[in-house]
Amino acid sequence: HTRQSSSAASDVYKRQGDNIPLSDSSLSMQIITPATVAAEHIDEYGHMNHALGLRLLEMARDEWYRLAGLWDGRAWSETERLGTIVLNLNVNYRAECFEGDSVEIVTEPLSRGSKSFVLAHQMRKADGQVAIDGTCTSLVMDLKQRITLTVPESLARFFPC
Repeated sequence: HTRQSSSAASDVYKRQGDNIPLSDSSLSMQIITPATVAAEHIDEYGHMNHALGLRLLEMARDEWYRLAGLWDGRAWSETERLGTIVLNLNVNYRAECFEGDSVEIVTEPLSRGSKSFVLAHQMRKADGQVAIDGTCTSLVMDLKQRITLTVPESLARFFPC
């Protein structure tokens, strides 16, 4: 299932199979987040700075959380005290991006364990060329108690078994 995302609060993600019990199937969700490489993303070499490329991937990850109903910009809607913590980033820089380039960032669930989960990212240029790809492994943390938790069903349901 692919969803073109936007920043509009009224943009609600709809998926096929909403009537399938969550315990019976995975509801894997892929989204596409559009972005434009801005002047502030450009480094002294005239292309997008690697760290600011990571920032665009983070923006897409936050959008995935929002469309999955897990993130409202402050705390997870489920408990008001949970957050996600990045454990590991693996990134491949494959092509330069320049100021004004339109890109789309594909974000999708890849795998999960009992306490961690992995989202895959791919940043594509307008011509389809992959500029950046990689994975982000994260944990779910209780932000008040400062402990990691088992991945809640509200998140686990989006990942392949």
